[in-house]
Amino acid sequence: MSLFSKRKKRPDRSSDELTVKRTEISSDGEKIEGIYGEDEPAPVNKRYKRAAVAVGISKYIVITLFFLFFMTMTFVYSSDITFENYRYILKDMNLKIPTGVEEYGQIYYVSDMEQSYAVYRDDFVCVGRGTLEVIDMTGKQVQSTPLKYVNPRLITSGKYMLVYDLSNNSYSIFNTFSLLHSETLDYPISCADCNDNGYYMIVSRDAEYKSTVGVYNKDMKRVYLYQTNERYVYDAHLYNDGSFALYTCKAQNGDNCSEIIKGNIKEEGVKVTYEKYGTAFLSAKKSGADTVSVLCSDSLLFFSADNLVAEYSFFGRVCRRFAAGDGNTALVLSSEGAGADSVLIVFDTAGEVLYETETNSDISALYCSNKNVYGVYTEYVQRFEINTSKTYNYDSGYETKGLVFASDEVILVATAGRAYPVSVYDDFKETGR
Repeated sequence: MSLFSKRKKRPDRSSDELTVKRTEISSDGEKIEGIYGEDEPAPVNKRYKRAAVAVGISKYIVITLFFLFFMTMTFVYSSDITFENYRYILKDMNLKIPTGVEEYGQIYYVSDMEQSYAVYRDDFVCVGRGTLEVIDMTGKQVQSTPLKYVNPRLITSGKYMLVYDLSNNSYSIFNTFSLLHSETLDYPISCADCNDNGYYMIVSRDAEYKSTVGVYNKDMKRVYLYQTNERYVYDAHLYNDGSFALYTCKAQNGDNCSEIIKGNIKEEGVKVTYEKYGTAFLSAKKSGADTVSVLCSDSLLFFSADNLVAEYSFFGRVCRRFAAGDGNTALVLSSEGAGADSVLIVFDTAGEVLYETETNSDISALYCSNKNVYGVYTEYVQRFEINTSKTYNYDSGYETKGLVFASDEVILVATAGRAYPVSVYDDFKETGR
C-alpha cells in the first residue's frame, strides 16, 4: 500500500445516538427512506440554499424596479393618466365575486322610463335614457356615464358593452370603467350585435341604400361593409369567427320574401341560405351554440346551422313574448281580442314542444336561463322548471322591470331604481300547477 494513501475516517460509534437508516411507510403505501439520526433534521443542501438566496434577492430587485418604473411613468405621463386607471388596478387587486345570495348587496341606480339591464364581467349594468351605470354585486358604483338616448338598447360581450339608440342615430362602446368610443350616424340604427373578440356590427342605412351593415374591429375601425338596396335588415348576429347572419325582408312579385343571408368579414360575397314567402322576420335569437330561433309574423322557425329543422305555426294567434337561450325557446301566444287567453309554450333546439300551459296575459318580459323559463308579471315573477314541469312564483310586491341572471342560483330583480338578489330555489314557492 502506498505511503501517501489516506485512510478514510470512520464514523464515531462511541455514542448511542448513531446515524441510522430509517424507513417509513406512508398511509398510501409509498416508501420513504432517511439516512439521518432519529431526532436529527435533514442536512441542508448548499446548492438549493444558494438558489433560495438568489431568488429572494431577485424578488426584491424586481419589486424595486417595478416601483421605479411605476413612479417614472406616473410623472412622465401624468397628463394621460386618469383616476379610472387607478380604479382599474385596484379593482383587479381586490376582486371579490359573491357566491351566495347573502353576499349580494342592494343595487341602486337612476330611475328612468326606458331601461336595459345586463351582467358584464360580474358587474350589474343599467342603461337608461340619461345614463349608463356599472355597479358591482355588493352595491358599489364603478361607473356612471351620462347619455342622451331615447330608446337605449344594451348588448354585452366578453370584451365590450355596446349601447345604441334604437331608431335613432347614436351608439357607444364601453368597458367596465369608462366610455371608449361614441359615434353619431347620419341615419337611424335598426339593430346591432357584438362578439367576444371586441368586433361589433351596426345596421343602418344611407342616402343610396336601404340597409348598410358595418362591422368594426376592437379598435373601433370599420373593417367590413355590406350594402343592399333590395332588402331591409330586421335583425343580425355576429359570431366570434367573423361570420354573420342577416335576417332580411324584401318585396318580390307583390309579396313579402324573407331571407337569411350569411357571410364572413374575412371573405368577399354573401349567400342566401333560406327564403320564405308570405311572412316577415321580426326577431332572431340564439338558442344554442349553433342553433337559432327566428320569430316570424305567423310562425316560429328553428335552424341548426343553415338547415331549417322545424316550424311551428301560430294558427292566427299573436305572439306577445319571445325568448331563447341555454338550449330552449319560449313563446307566449294569445288569441286576438280583449281578455283573450294566453298560453306559454316551451321548445327545445329541434323545435319539439316540451311543455304547454295557460298563463297570465299581463306578462311584460320572458327569459330562458339554466333550464328555467321566467315570466315577469305586475307583482310577481314566475319560474317554470323545464325538467320537472313545475311552476314556482316569487311575490315581489313591486313592479318588476326586468331580471338579471347573476348565477345559476341567484337572480337580480330590477325595479325602477333598485335591483336586489333573490334565490332561485329558496325564494320561489311552488304554485301546485
